[in-house]
Amino acid sequence: MTRKCIVVGMDGVSPHFVQYLMAEGRLPNFRRMIEEGTFAPHCLSSVPTSTPENWTTISTGAWNGTHQVMSFQVFRPPELRGRWMAGYTSAETRAEFIWDALERAGKQTILLKYPASHPPTMRTGVQVCGCHVKPCAHQIDGAHMFATEEPRNAPLCLQPALNGADLPSRLPVLAGELVFEARGIGGESVGEGMDERSTLYGVPDGDEHKPAGVSLATPVCKILPPGHRYHLFLLSHDGNGYDRVVIAKDERARQRVAEIGPGQWSQWIRDTFRTMDGEREGTFRFKLQQLSPDGRSVRLYATQVMDVDHYTTPPEVGRELVDNIGPFITDIAWEGLGHYGANSWFDESVMVDLADYQHDWFVRAIEYLTRTRDWSLLMMQAHAIDCANHHGLNVADPYANPDNREEGNRHLNFIKRLMDSLDGMLGRILDLADEETTVFLVSDHGGLPGDIRVDHRRVLEDSGLLVRGPDGETDWSRSRAYLTNGLFVNVNLEGREPHGIVPQKDYERTLDEIMAALHAYVDPRTGLHPYNLVLRKKDMRYVGLYGDPTNQKIGDILFTLKERFGGNHGEQLSTAAWGLGSNTCLLVMRGAGIRRGVELERTVWLTDIVPTICALLDTPVPRDCQGAIIYQALEQ
Repeated sequence: MTRKCIVVGMDGVSPHFVQYLMAEGRLPNFRRMIEEGTFAPHCLSSVPTSTPENWTTISTGAWNGTHQVMSFQVFRPPELRGRWMAGYTSAETRAEFIWDALERAGKQTILLKYPASHPPTMRTGVQVCGCHVKPCAHQIDGAHMFATEEPRNAPLCLQPALNGADLPSRLPVLAGELVFEARGIGGESVGEGMDERSTLYGVPDGDEHKPAGVSLATPVCKILPPGHRYHLFLLSHDGNGYDRVVIAKDERARQRVAEIGPGQWSQWIRDTFRTMDGEREGTFRFKLQQLSPDGRSVRLYATQVMDVDHYTTPPEVGRELVDNIGPFITDIAWEGLGHYGANSWFDESVMVDLADYQHDWFVRAIEYLTRTRDWSLLMMQAHAIDCANHHGLNVADPYANPDNREEGNRHLNFIKRLMDSLDGMLGRILDLADEETTVFLVSDHGGLPGDIRVDHRRVLEDSGLLVRGPDGETDWSRSRAYLTNGLFVNVNLEGREPHGIVPQKDYERTLDEIMAALHAYVDPRTGLHPYNLVLRKKDMRYVGLYGDPTNQKIGDILFTLKERFGGNHGEQLSTAAWGLGSNTCLLVMRGAGIRRGVELERTVWLTDIVPTICALLDTPVPRDCQGAIIYQALEQ
């Protein structure tokens, strides 16, 4: 038999948190992986420790400076016909992917929602999606919360139903319209500006000026105005209160698509939508999260509407998967749950339900595609834990939130529940793997509570390097430095910047002033110095950053933060560990060619995964690969 590899990617999962849960007696399949394989607890990523660049590193074996994916960007995919969205794409990558190297060697790959792989670069094999968890370029419309009260993104107004509505009810039937259209998700509503790092950066895919306000919260909707309508009816079976809803295509409820009670999900619905690309068939489902007996409080969640025919390569595989294993989703309720619990449209149970569905779908897709297709490598990615970490790890972690443990334990149990779901998925994948298959379990970064934020602009301002006007905006005529791309500071250099004021002869001295300001800063809340790494651009090669001819991705100064400072990930080094988690990457290898029961003391890098896979598959590495084979994990 020919050896094969499966890469199971889990965004945001740290080895520290895995070991904490295993000590509680949870995660039997994570334990199985570790005991039957090789565990690398010191697996480190590049800087920034964020999503796009590190999934790209995992799939290319190249450092950021080589593959040139530095984080989120704003771009215009062909699927949106000139509209802009945020995320990351394969078009930004300057290094060869492992699936393209395998294709050159006559081997095929299956990609299941692997980040930064869309648009497809391989001509053979199978690719499912490849977008970020949200938004998705393949969806027909995003998620909706139809509700009679805030928080919501789609208002629901109820009134007595038409006399002709043919519905049995012991109370007068109430009716309302459900209009599918992208409204209120971004911009001025809840969820505004939500992204993994607090800022979006990178190089747009064209020179045309991007519209203001485009972020990961900006919705993707392809439905033509005035939208796609359904009709909602509230019913009572016993006369003691409203206890059921019916959803239909017509106002007389003759073309019913769902009937559900509080807490219930509908079956998957397939319908035809009028879109910018013509008529498209899409799939979605409802959950009735809340229905008060008096009918005044109604909350009805609708998942994203996913195009049946246009989310895979080759296109016909999409319908084949829907028909054989069920509809595909990218958004596991991250649209609407988000970073801040106070602004969520719904409780965490919706994400748990959809994560369970997605994880089960992955397993069934793996079983189906590996049985019906020729393949050597399969790569997939699940994003549930990163979503949950952003939503509430700073509340869940008892080290960051020791006082309010009632709320903290609720959030912690939510994250644990998602980890249990991933563990079940992993166990089923291990059972599918035969004796000639190697399974890699990997994450792009971990997660930290990150409960103390630093105002970097204020640090520069207090040092006289940055000046803001009365409106709070940067006064470029007096500012010698400015914050850029989350982790960088640029000199406002004459001849390079649009409003540069620092002469070339003062460039090095200005760099010294910036570095001195960052090193000298003391956080007034803790009395600690938050910055632990400050590097000039020419020194950034030590952390894999170089080769940015645009001066838009890499700044003149790079800084990183100590534990407790910053967000869940991105601003700290991959070695950062605090509380229940860390920013360290999870890496476990098990199966054909891998040593059993080994824990590596050595440092391993994400760049090392691709050459190790290629060694197992007896295939040349991608052209731009810079990692090394993890020989200590191999049997021979």
